[in-house]
Amino acid sequence: MRPRTPLFLLAPLAVALAAPAAPPARADQPPAHSACFAPSVAILHAADDARDPAVPACGPGDGWATIADGEQAATARCDRAGRPIDLARVLEGALPLDQPTREHVRHLFRIGQAHGRRADAFGLVGDSMTVSGNFLRPFARGGAHVVLPPDVERALTLSAPGSDGRPRTVLEVFRDAPDSFLAPRAAKVGACARWALAPRGAKEASPLEAMVAAVSPAYAVVLYGANDAVWRTDSLPLLTREFGAALSGIVDALEARGIVPILTTVPKHMREAGFPDCPRSAQGGANERFAAQATALSVAVADLACERHLPLVDLRWALDPLLDHGVGPDGVHLSVHPNGGGVLDESGLQCGYNVRNLVTLRELALVVNAATAPEAPAATRSLTRPASVW
Repeated sequence: MRPRTPLFLLAPLAVALAAPAAPPARADQPPAHSACFAPSVAILHAADDARDPAVPACGPGDGWATIADGEQAATARCDRAGRPIDLARVLEGALPLDQPTREHVRHLFRIGQAHGRRADAFGLVGDSMTVSGNFLRPFARGGAHVVLPPDVERALTLSAPGSDGRPRTVLEVFRDAPDSFLAPRAAKVGACARWALAPRGAKEASPLEAMVAAVSPAYAVVLYGANDAVWRTDSLPLLTREFGAALSGIVDALEARGIVPILTTVPKHMREAGFPDCPRSAQGGANERFAAQATALSVAVADLACERHLPLVDLRWALDPLLDHGVGPDGVHLSVHPNGGGVLDESGLQCGYNVRNLVTLRELALVVNAATAPEAPAATRSLTRPASVW
């Protein structure tokens, strides 16, 4: 059973991009949340966060009207939403690492270094939201339309300085050759989690193996669940179990190669054209059902990160305050700023891909800090799970 989080630990911080308040803490900030205290699991319980497609309310005037009568038709331009953006609230989606996770990350990093993994490289594993050129590619060396306000740059600054003694950001670390932002990705449009480890042919490596061979990363960011949530409608327990097994297989494969897995919770499924809002039969496909299944799989991701002491990007939490929860007009893929995913100012952080880029980079900074930190004395190390606070 997951330990539950007291609400006072999860209250949003009152720091806005436009405010002259103190900047957010650097990436070595002590943890307030963690994978075992993911706010998208502990706090988000609106109608569009239901975890069971058998919810009785679905239709105009009922609970699921949050989606069915939502904002998708309000504007196709997320940057025009005009919502106040709380930078600290966005950054809460990059969950700090608790002590067992920090130790596990250091352990995997040392194994990876013995295998020749590149400390200046990360890999990407996922579906269309990872294939997309809006995800991280804008930050490659020489990339256009990158906007980093000072507060955002500070949030991406590592605890250890560079070889020249000057502060460095996580962007600088991963732009060395091969530039991780442009490197081959184990990702495919429409892919479910099981695809990453499936051989591509009788004599070909799996997509994950091919990515590792090409990049040899020390870290890998993983996001699956959006497609897994819509591929079956007959049994939620079976769906969750098979998704969990596939995601665990990816974690096993990465860890066996000395690569630190960084998991990501699943964005909400909104109103997708071509499907009814409410199921027309017990096993019928519908947006309400897909939304509930995506939520259940997102919880499964957080549970796996907790159980395996893995870093977690709580993307669902970071996206939640945005227009249509950061999802674009198609109801499935993330929205993006007209100038691309590299715009991380107040205008850019109105949009889904821009927020995903920020919290992913922030989490990478946290993981790099943990991986490269001096090892704690043996007497202080522990791999026990955190006790329940209740």
